[in-house]
Amino acid sequence: MLYLAISATLSENIKSVRVKDSVQEPAEYTFQISCNNCREVNPAPVLINSVEKHDMAGSKGEASFTMKCKFCSTECSVNLNHFEESLGAEPQISKDKRKKSGLAKLSTDSAAILQLDCRGCELTKFYFDNNLTFVVELVSGNKLECQFDQGENEWYDYDDDAGEEVSITDFACEFFKGK
Repeated sequence: MLYLAISATLSENIKSVRVKDSVQEPAEYTFQISCNNCREVNPAPVLINSVEKHDMAGSKGEASFTMKCKFCSTECSVNLNHFEESLGAEPQISKDKRKKSGLAKLSTDSAAILQLDCRGCELTKFYFDNNLTFVVELVSGNKLECQFDQGENEWYDYDDDAGEEVSITDFACEFFKGK
């Protein structure tokens, strides 16, 4: 099992940060994918969301994403599930559940937002700056939306109600292998 974790330094007035993702407006997660059989990297990034389901060839199951490798015809699939809801002050998943999932080494300042079950392929890169919107919940109760631009890993805004700056710095995403 593969997990996608996000981490960041949040200003003290931020309660949580989560991906804006719902059935009505599904988030499109963008990945670089490679075939496990021939090791060729798919020439174009792939978009996967948790709402769409596709029939898997030669199986009764469904997956969030399916494809046939253009080079060796291997059937590949990825099933995307949400794991931890948000990055913030209060832990979303207990330490025991993280340990059972093989994420004991994951920092408490990180959140494993996605659980990715990859069959016949490997996700090698995540592009967090393409069409992904984050909802920032503030201590004041306000909610702001943010996106990270190409090459940027920080975001700044202003909370009008509290009269103070809001910031996310050192934003990063990385894959973790778990159970």
